[in-house]
Amino acid sequence: MITLLVMTDGRRDCIARTIASALANLDGPITRRLIHDDSGDDEYQWWLRAAFPNFDVLSHPAGRQGFGGAIRNAWRHVRVAGERFVFHLEDDFVFRRPVNLVHLAQVLDDQPYLAQLAFRRQPWNDAERAAGGIVEQHPDDFTEISDPAGHAWLEHRRFFTTNPSLYRRDLCHRPWPDGSESEGRFTHELLTDPDVRFGYWGGRATGEWVTHIGDQRVGTGY
Repeated sequence: MITLLVMTDGRRDCIARTIASALANLDGPITRRLIHDDSGDDEYQWWLRAAFPNFDVLSHPAGRQGFGGAIRNAWRHVRVAGERFVFHLEDDFVFRRPVNLVHLAQVLDDQPYLAQLAFRRQPWNDAERAAGGIVEQHPDDFTEISDPAGHAWLEHRRFFTTNPSLYRRDLCHRPWPDGSESEGRFTHELLTDPDVRFGYWGGRATGEWVTHIGDQRVGTGY
């Protein structure tokens, strides 16, 4: 039902912590496990296969593709699979608490206008730190929603994020943009549909669900 897709580009210390945390905290029907390696380093790829034998390790035959190119290549593999959902995880996040993936999938099934359900991380840049968090920076842009089953999330139209999130496999049929600022341009394309919303899992008071552990960004083309 769910593909766990881990995007990496060469940080052994980070991905080891990330995968251990994901396997310990993601509760649900993960039926396919993929690592997409954009390091261009054969030795790193051999290490990945040895360290994580329950994952299929993918890369582009032409070598490093950058942030956007790596997503495009990973999505080419994901969209032909049978799983209905993708849990997208960059190699430098750990979870602060357990995640029930069935609950997230239920909300995405019930709310087709939601493009993704992501998880809040700690403040990262100066503006977020000054405000107290990514949601607190623009609090009026996030609306708390709940359903009869007691699931809660924050809806917004600010951005699609490649931070940890669950989305439908169908999203992978959309082309990821080439070049720089691809995440922002992908957001803009999604927002041409006036009904599209993005979500952060949990109510406003639940706070941060994941911790970003990558001190240095090594990918390009964000």
